[in-house]
Amino acid sequence: MKLLARLALLAGLLLAGGVGVHGRGPLESSLHEAGGNRADLLYVVLFSLPDCPYCVAVRDAYLPALIDDPRFRGRLRIREVSISSPRLLTDFNGDRTPHTDLARRYKVKFAPTVLFLDAHGQPRADALLGGDSVGLYGGYLENRVMQGLAR
Repeated sequence: MKLLARLALLAGLLLAGGVGVHGRGPLESSLHEAGGNRADLLYVVLFSLPDCPYCVAVRDAYLPALIDDPRFRGRLRIREVSISSPRLLTDFNGDRTPHTDLARRYKVKFAPTVLFLDAHGQPRADALLGGDSVGLYGGYLENRVMQGLAR
């Protein structure tokens, strides 16, 4: 089973363009935008840790597929929050807050965790915890996005 998990992770990294452990780097973290409080927007927020290979796979292999999907075009905002970073980001209220505080606010203690939030920061689908160990992560992610957009 461990071999399958490693193969799934490797496949995800290869699909992401052969990136290594450090990947492409963090995604945008700002959760506030002008005109961003549209009811049809869904914020897909990856909570990650540095040097987390599962976080890299989610960021580089799975989240870009959502952006490229015509069903979701213009309706998603993909963001990343580092649960251990003191760096500041702009939260849904427009306030500057450390990444660590936002993770605490949403009770995120595990990476990767993906939250599906409306433009006010309220959950619209169940959180997706953990990485891909059996090659089913893309389906789980898509199902949560569909749930979030339907609410």
